[in-house]
This record gives sequence, structure tokens and C-alpha cells, in this order.
Amino acid sequence: MDKNEPQFQVLVCIDGSEASYSGLRYAVRMGGNHTADLTLLFVRPLDKELSSGGLQMDVARENMLSWGHELPGMRALKRGRDMLVEMGFMEDGWKEQVVHTDVRGDKLGDNAIVYTNEDGAKISLKMMVSPSVERGILDEIEIGEYGVTIIGMCSERDMGPGKIRPATTMAVVSQSPGPVLVARELEQDHGHFMCVDFTEKAIEAAVIDAQIAARCHCPIYLFSVAENEAELEMAQGVVTRAKLAIEMAGFQVVSETVTVGDPVTQIIEQGRKYSLIVLADTSVKGLRRFFQTSVAYEVLERAENSVMIVR
Repeated sequence: MDKNEPQFQVLVCIDGSEASYSGLRYAVRMGGNHTADLTLLFVRPLDKELSSGGLQMDVARENMLSWGHELPGMRALKRGRDMLVEMGFMEDGWKEQVVHTDVRGDKLGDNAIVYTNEDGAKISLKMMVSPSVERGILDEIEIGEYGVTIIGMCSERDMGPGKIRPATTMAVVSQSPGPVLVARELEQDHGHFMCVDFTEKAIEAAVIDAQIAARCHCPIYLFSVAENEAELEMAQGVVTRAKLAIEMAGFQVVSETVTVGDPVTQIIEQGRKYSLIVLADTSVKGLRRFFQTSVAYEVLERAENSVMIVR
């Protein structure tokens, strides 16, 4: 990678769920050899479920930042940090900086621990206070200029204190200005199933996904759906164009597949065997194609594996 380029930034939303830690493992793979900085984020609604247990808040804050006292979000972030150590992504000797920001109406405010190694690579653990979890995540995305955001998708039956609700995940996906990877049980070695439609935005998204896939050494499989036989030639043509664009950007495509049928059904069925189904949000008024928002998000809701929306 060009050392003059800014470091790639990955945001991982941590809520204590297994889906969020699955996403963290994938983030480590994206940032191999510290080619990406990671931020682990836990968002706590303003002054909710917060009890000092009789401690003075300055003492509680001090203990929290040394990973002692159990306060909302700290157990989840601590497990994330421990995983980074276990995976060899973070080692002893990293410099540690504590950052605190007072938030009106909240006893603890925003807190972060930023770890930096001798080469300048960074790992940040943030506990943010926000009027809502959704707003906090979107604010952080806007501030951090992240190349990709990873957020877990829990089922309603797995809900519990601190867990990000499916409706929140969907809101983040729909409003984020950049790629969002929604992690379920995220397999790491089965490649990116990149779906393209007949728009230029889809071609651009395919190249963006190729750049992300290259970070984790994931193969790319191109796919398109024709709704009927009359569209088959057009679907084959767009796959060819996407492959050319990816190759011109310096990446490779393992295979290209075109099928006929209902787009949502075909994408979900064909995408089951891959690590990640990748869709471009190419919503355009008046354009009746399968990546209009309603269909893209239907795939996201119904798919059993992980999905990334690129825009």
C-alpha cells in the first residue's frame, strides 16, 4: 500500500453479542499487518441504566478506564480488547491514552482509550453517550470517515441489555454514507458474493468491494439476475463490465454467474455458501431494478448469512 495514503479506518460496533465479535474477527482480517486502524464502539443511551453504586463518579470513571469497575459497555469492550490480544493484533508495549469528554445530563460522559504502537497504528475503544444508539453510531461514522462500518444483526430472541436491536441496525445501514457490513455468523474464508445490476453505481460499488475484499484476501464472485429471458443478455453484459472495472483497478474475479428469476430469492439462495453477500444501494427514482432500496433491504432482512451494502 502507498504509505502516503491515509490509514484505512474500520468501525466495529460492539454490543456484547456473538455477531459483533464475529464482525471484530473480520475487521482484524481486513486490517492485517496493521494496514487499518480499528475503532470498537459501544453506544449507551443518555443516562440510561447507569448506577454509580454509591461511588463518587470521578472514582467510578478512574476504575472504568483501568478496566476495573463494571459499568455499561465496559465488559463488552474489554472482551473485544482481550480478543485483539489473543489474535495477536494487539501486543504489549502499545502506548495508552485516555480521552474523556463531559456530556451534559450524563454522569460519565464519553470515554475512550486509544492504543498506539511504535509504527503509528491505532486501536480505539470508545464508550459513547447519545440520545439513541442509532444516532451515536451515525455520528461516529460521520466524524471518523470510516472505510467500512461493521455492525451485528441479532435476532429478537437474542435481545438483552445493551444489544443493538435489528431496527437500529437497519437504520444505520439506510443512513450511513459509506459501506456497512451486517455481521451474523460471519464465515471468513468463503469469499464475497458481489451482486451487480444495470446501473453505473453498481459497477462503482463492485470496485469498492474489490478493494475491501483484497484487504482480507477474500475471492470475489460476480453475480447478476435477469428477471426474464429478454434481460439475460443485458445481465451478462453488466457482469462483464464489472469484471473489467475490477481488473482495471488491479484485482481479480474468480467467477461470474448470471441467472433468471426473482432477484431477492436468487440472491439469497445463491449467496448462502459465501462469507458475504454484497449489494450496491443503487436506488434511483423511476428505475425499476432489483437494488432499489426496498429489495436490497429485503435481502438484508431475509438472508441467513452476512450482508454488506455499498454506496
